Amino acid sequence: MLIFWLLAWAGLAQAQSASGGLRGSIQDADFFMPVSGVQIMLEGTSVSAATDADGRFFLNDVPPGEYALLARKSGYISGRRSSVVVTAGSVREVSLDLTAEVVELDEFMVEAALEEELSTTPLSLGASLQSFASTVGVEALKAAGSSGDIGNLTKRLASTAVVDSRYVVIRGLSDRYNVVVLNGARIPSSDPDKRAVNIDIFPTGLVENLVSSKTFVSSMPGETTGGYLNIITKRVPEKPFFKWSTSSAFNTGATGSDGFLTDTSASTGFLGTANERALPENVRAMDATSLPAANPTTGPFAGTNTTSSTVTTQLTGPTAGTVTFTNAQNIPFQTNRRVAAEALAGRATGVGTMEAPLNFSFSALGGTRVEDFMGGTLGIVGGVTYSKRYQTDAGVRGAARIINRTTGEAQQTLIQDYQRGQESLLAGALLSAALEFSSYSTISLTYFANVAAEDEATFAIGETLNLPNFPSADGIPGEEVLVRESLLYTERRLQTLQLAGEHVFPSHGDVKMDWVIAYSMSSQDQPDIRRALYSYNYVANTYANSGEPAPPDFERVWRKLEDTNYNMALNFEIPLEEYQDEQRPRAVVKIGGSTDYSTRKYSAENFEYNVPQASYMNNTQFVPRLSNPITADNTTVADTIGVNDPTDSATTSILLGPPANRRQNVTTTDRLFLVRGDNLPVTETYEATQSINAAHASITFSMKDNLEVFLGARVESTDMRIRTGTDLANLGVTSNSGQLLLADPITGRLLDPEKLANPTIVRTDLLPAIGVRWEIAEHHLLRSSITRTVARPTFKEIAPAISRDPESGDFFVGWVELEMSSIVNYDLRWEWDRGGGDLVAVSAFAKSISKPIENVYTGLFNTVRNDQSATLYGFEIELNQRLGEIMPPLEGLNFSMNYGYVFSQVQLNADNQRLRSAAGLPLDRPLQGQPEYTFNAALSHDNKDLGISAGILLNITGPLLYAVGGRAESINLDAPDVYQRAFTSVDAYLTKTLFKNWELNFRISNLLDSPRQRYFTGGIPYSDVRTGTVYSLGLSAKW
Repeated sequence: MLIFWLLAWAGLAQAQSASGGLRGSIQDADFFMPVSGVQIMLEGTSVSAATDADGRFFLNDVPPGEYALLARKSGYISGRRSSVVVTAGSVREVSLDLTAEVVELDEFMVEAALEEELSTTPLSLGASLQSFASTVGVEALKAAGSSGDIGNLTKRLASTAVVDSRYVVIRGLSDRYNVVVLNGARIPSSDPDKRAVNIDIFPTGLVENLVSSKTFVSSMPGETTGGYLNIITKRVPEKPFFKWSTSSAFNTGATGSDGFLTDTSASTGFLGTANERALPENVRAMDATSLPAANPTTGPFAGTNTTSSTVTTQLTGPTAGTVTFTNAQNIPFQTNRRVAAEALAGRATGVGTMEAPLNFSFSALGGTRVEDFMGGTLGIVGGVTYSKRYQTDAGVRGAARIINRTTGEAQQTLIQDYQRGQESLLAGALLSAALEFSSYSTISLTYFANVAAEDEATFAIGETLNLPNFPSADGIPGEEVLVRESLLYTERRLQTLQLAGEHVFPSHGDVKMDWVIAYSMSSQDQPDIRRALYSYNYVANTYANSGEPAPPDFERVWRKLEDTNYNMALNFEIPLEEYQDEQRPRAVVKIGGSTDYSTRKYSAENFEYNVPQASYMNNTQFVPRLSNPITADNTTVADTIGVNDPTDSATTSILLGPPANRRQNVTTTDRLFLVRGDNLPVTETYEATQSINAAHASITFSMKDNLEVFLGARVESTDMRIRTGTDLANLGVTSNSGQLLLADPITGRLLDPEKLANPTIVRTDLLPAIGVRWEIAEHHLLRSSITRTVARPTFKEIAPAISRDPESGDFFVGWVELEMSSIVNYDLRWEWDRGGGDLVAVSAFAKSISKPIENVYTGLFNTVRNDQSATLYGFEIELNQRLGEIMPPLEGLNFSMNYGYVFSQVQLNADNQRLRSAAGLPLDRPLQGQPEYTFNAALSHDNKDLGISAGILLNITGPLLYAVGGRAESINLDAPDVYQRAFTSVDAYLTKTLFKNWELNFRISNLLDSPRQRYFTGGIPYSDVRTGTVYSLGLSAKW
């Protein structure tokens, strides 16, 4: 009997394995939303099915073979996918996009090959049930008015803001709480100030999709607290194609103006000019001994005057004609100063002016396929993009201090007319190849590189107000002005090479495997940062002390950062028990692991100009006199430094002149020259490493037909280490640098020398994730999740190093005792899929943050601290509606909007409570950088008959706490909080098809030209600037 039953079971198993199945999904090609009610058929058979509310389908009992899959639905152009292979005993995955019909046409087929591109990364672009992910097509958003870089696209997402054009804030959380990846692989940040990658370095011309998720799942990096952005580059084509575009733009605030501020000695060039601005090696070799200050207080020449020497020629006696020297050690100093001046000749410290040209952009992209290549099909795509942009920020800048420590009342201490000219370059290149051995196995190789360069020139002039003598600032209203000039060039470069694979094993139950190996290099080079600060009295026609509490007033700095990143990941997806009706797996297990290793090298070479007394500038013929009003095109003292250093020239002529000049005692004085090691460390260097190893596992299973549950966990280890090269031991606790580095710059407490020499963070975190998806009614979904994530500091934030903002003059000081943050996240979302892309969704979220990392602003320097905790909660509303479905005369019009509101509150640590209380500041404050709300709305119209698309887009970013004030006890200074008011921008676009394959595009960006306003407590101006409206005209073509 046993043998009989075994034979019967074997026969049944054999019979069942004689057929296979097809499982897949259908989505709208324009809106990336699932399409329900689509009729699915296999060409030449009677096998058929219909998609469910999630756009999914299942075809059972399909004989093994190769088929063409057909998809039809009213209102959509029929789709067809050829070469679908079904094997016995397995279920094949397949997906298809359908394009909505706009005009009545005879029925025709669109081959899947007409979908120009296929994914080169092991990532499903459909909406994830667990992570609440959504996919946004860049081409669709470009048609809707977004262009340039991904930053313009990202700010259209719900509860998403882009601060300072490059830093992503999602659900009120700044960059450290968000993850930006390229094709699913981590890449290093090219910005020492931020942890996440700057979003503005990715040109839209080389990007295919942006996948956004606001909920952590175990397969994502542990820092996915606010959001996860996966930038997917252009994909390998199904057939040859080529497309290009070009545009020019006019900025009302910059283009054509002959007063555009610039660095007259260099620009961004064709692909950056960092090499032209490099520090000469003979100047780099000079230190505090060879370039000492005028009256050094430390070192071998402490207490001596190193600026003058007396040259004596004997006229009679046995030593007649012999030259002797007094203060002979000053001769090599003067020689070094002359050498340094000559090496840097032609690089002015002051700003210049030019006529700004039109903005310009160009991109080209092409691809092809090679059949029967190494036993498979090879697809290749390559492209380049290039743009130049000129922008002027014009308005006012100010400073303030707290004058009442009981009420926190602030008083304006400086108000300046402010102007900044910025020339920006963004260029990128992409080369990608994918080898498809079969429909079950694909390997791809992607190379992406770009360069982003910004050349900024800033000129600000205004009066100091209500300042006590600190140290000697006593501005005279209407008579004395403070002038600030700065030149800042920043060049960021990124290169990444990614090898990835995706494989399906039908004979092993359709187990999926994906993997990626990536190597990336990024850098930020800021060569020859120049800053000048000086006061001038119109009545006396003389220079005055600037009163800057943090000298030097004239400085030059060369900063460079180099990062490398190695990223490897391997993931498996294992389907388990099938549904009884076999529409989809009842359970899926995902397991995997990853390793992420980063290195950083940072160096800063610091120089300053020795100007011991303002009286020197008033007693020399080489320093220009100024008249009211002083403008950027005047010749100022900053313009003479670096172009024609007068005192070094005079010294040269005296020391090397003819003998006749030596017949008397001559004292040579050199009072305007480069020095090192006076107010700033000679060099600041650190090297850092970060190793993040992770393993994850999860299971998604169905408890009933309309209820799915996700359970997962991620174990992530962190090892961050800093090795400083700065000579901290010789700074001296009482020196300017020593007060900021060797002790807590807020309280003055001395720090542990070992911690200063080797800041370290080592810990392991368990990050669980639980999610539920419940289909509460037809077309209505409810999703919820509870997760735990972490936030890490940047290398800069824990390094004992000083960096300075060349515009404001504020220092940033790292904090070696900083710790990681831990966050618990709660998410709830309701969706109503109304079909055809119409959607209504409401989300609610809450986050509890332990030891949040917060910036602290003191009015002189910025630093970071861990506060005790923070809570954050809010909600989002999303809507997309075809207006023709409501009112037929409005056919072709589409309206979309999203609104996000966030409330947060920080529970301060004991030190910060005491310091804010002492300054009269409130103890209840929101998270720094968190907008109270974001609002986006778009109204668009697409008329295929006329070949016209048009739309208008609105973006509002709500008010936020821009900088956190407080009291710095070590310098007896109180600084108020800085807030930013709500900012509104309106964009519009019009696209017209000229003839086949050609389009003309017209866009208006920042139509309102609203000011971006930041202010101190009480409404006192911190900054109020406008950037101008941009009108763009472009032409594009594709074949």
